[in-house]
Amino acid sequence: MRPATQRPLSNAIPARRTGAGPVILLIDDDSEVRESLARVFASEGMTVVTAANAAEGIAHLATSTPDLVITDLCMAGINGWDVLFHEKMERPNLPLFVITGLGANDTGGADKFATEFFQKPLDLDAVMGAVRNQLQILDTSTEAARAA
Repeated sequence: MRPATQRPLSNAIPARRTGAGPVILLIDDDSEVRESLARVFASEGMTVVTAANAAEGIAHLATSTPDLVITDLCMAGINGWDVLFHEKMERPNLPLFVITGLGANDTGGADKFATEFFQKPLDLDAVMGAVRNQLQILDTSTEAARAA
C-alpha cells in the first residue's frame, strides 16, 4: 500500500519548467553525480527532481509519474535494484536508466531490466543522447549545425 502523504524531498531541485518539458527523477547517493546531472538536465529545459537515496525516490514515485527515472544501482539500504523491481511491477513502461560504478558482470543482470545502462564514470554525451532519444527531444545544437 502506498503512503497517503509524502514528505518533501530534502534536496529536491526547484522545478524549472520552460513549457511542458519532461520530468526526470534522478536517484543517486553521490551528491556530485546527482547535482552535476541535475544541472545538465535543467540546462536542457527539463524538470529535475532529485533523491539522495532509493527510499526518497520510491516515495516520490508513490505520488507522481516522471517521464524518466535515472537511478544509481548501489546505495545503502534500499537500492537501485528495489527501484527497478518496484517500478517494473507498478509501471512496466516507465523508462528506467541505471548508472553504476559496477562492471556489467557485477550487476546481477540489472542491465537486462533497465531501459539503458551506464557505467561510471559517465559519458555525458552518451547519457544525454539516450535521454533525448528516450524522451524524443531534438538536440538543438546538432539541429542548428545541420541547418547552417
